[in-house]
Amino acid sequence: MEKQEVSVKEVLEIFIRYPIYDIDNAEVNNKIQKLIDNLGKSEKICKNYSVISKTIYSLNEIDFANLKIFFGIESEDHFSQFSNSSPLGSKGKDNLQHFWRHVVLSCYQRQYIENITKNVNENVRKTSERLENIGSNVDKVSDRIEKIGNEVDQASKDMGNVSKNFTDVTQKANQAENKVNGIYSEFVGILGVFTALSFALMGSVQVFGNILKNVHTPTLGNIGYVLVVGGIYLLLIYLVIMTLFIGMKKVFNTNENFKYKFDPKFTKHIRCTSFGLVVFGIVLVAIHEIFLT
Repeated sequence: MEKQEVSVKEVLEIFIRYPIYDIDNAEVNNKIQKLIDNLGKSEKICKNYSVISKTIYSLNEIDFANLKIFFGIESEDHFSQFSNSSPLGSKGKDNLQHFWRHVVLSCYQRQYIENITKNVNENVRKTSERLENIGSNVDKVSDRIEKIGNEVDQASKDMGNVSKNFTDVTQKANQAENKVNGIYSEFVGILGVFTALSFALMGSVQVFGNILKNVHTPTLGNIGYVLVVGGIYLLLIYLVIMTLFIGMKKVFNTNENFKYKFDPKFTKHIRCTSFGLVVFGIVLVAIHEIFLT
């Protein structure tokens, strides 16, 4: 088998080196004709398709192109011309015909495989380029997603800051509103207190005016009567003022445990003064009634 394979290689190498540019060279043509005549006598070589195909598959591109030219795949069929000119009998020409078919079939098979391989390689290349483009697009999308994620995080932080600022502003606004309401309430309360005091003082002035209007002569009885009424009225005015301040405490102070306290010394002075005026007035009235009438 190894000897046949070497013989096939030698025969094909001679065909590959056939000078197409010098086809009228008689010496070369005689050598080729003699080789083909001897080839037709070797049935084992002509019909050994496996060795022929293996040899053709192992040729380089240049030798393969020259072989196709010699066997008429891409130009004039020189092998058939030499085969037809051979003096061999029918069996020898049949062997040459088998050899020609095996060579041509192997060439077509190699071309087909190369075309498929070329197409596959081209498809692989295109697929690789597409995958690279897809990978590049994926990287771009990933970068974009990461950028969007960063923007979302920044927006969340900004929203948090805005929410915090809004909360602070709301708290300050509520505090300001509470202060305004407190000031307004205190103002209304103070205005009410002074209004009540004004009416009380006006009433006291009117009472004293009516009392003094009836006093035409300043006797001890009249003076005592005025002092008694003044002492009682002083105590009543102080009680009214205490009532107003305690009421203000109930309205404006939210601490239920806090109790409003008046100055004990001042309260004691008011009580003593009022009591002294009443007692002194009663004494004057009594003196007037006992000793002067």
